[in-house]
Formats: sequence, structure tokens, C-alpha cells
Amino acid sequence: MIDVRTVTVVNPTAEDVVERSPLAPRLRTLAGARVGLIDNSKRNSGPFLRALDALLRERHGVAAREHYRKSNQSVPASPDVLQALAASCDAVVHAVAD
Repeated sequence: MIDVRTVTVVNPTAEDVVERSPLAPRLRTLAGARVGLIDNSKRNSGPFLRALDALLRERHGVAAREHYRKSNQSVPASPDVLQALAASCDAVVHAVAD
């Protein structure tokens, strides 16, 4: 006796649906700017942001920095953190480093 079965093959990939949004306008200068730094908690993001912080202050005259560290690299920054950064910063850098 032959047992015939149907096998359905599905494509396991998904199409990325990317929502387009405009880029923020460039700052004319970083001198006196308030810059937010988001550490995504990957291994080398902290050292990268410390070096970037020093560079921004020494070479570009950045006046203030706000540093936030995410609790986990796989989750987005909380809405509260994003709102605080948007309200208090002229620019934000989100570090992703390994």
C-alpha cells in the first residue's frame, strides 16, 4: 500500500516593510550643541561612546551630553527616554557596536 501525502512548502522569509520618514535637518554647527548618546549595551558601545564624547567636546565644542544606556540590545529605547532626548537635545547618536 502506498501512502500519499501532500507537503506544503512555505517561504520562511518575510518582506521588510520600511516606513520612510524624513531625516532631521543638519545642525549648522556642533559648537554649543546638546548631544544625546544612547548606548545599546553591546560589548563595545560604551568605549565607542566615551571616545566619541571626548571627540565631540574637544574638536567640536559640544556643550552638554546626555548619556542613556539601554537595558538590552534587542529592545528599542523606551518612549520616555526618546521623548526626554527629543526635548533636551539638538542631536542624538545611537551606538551599535560589537
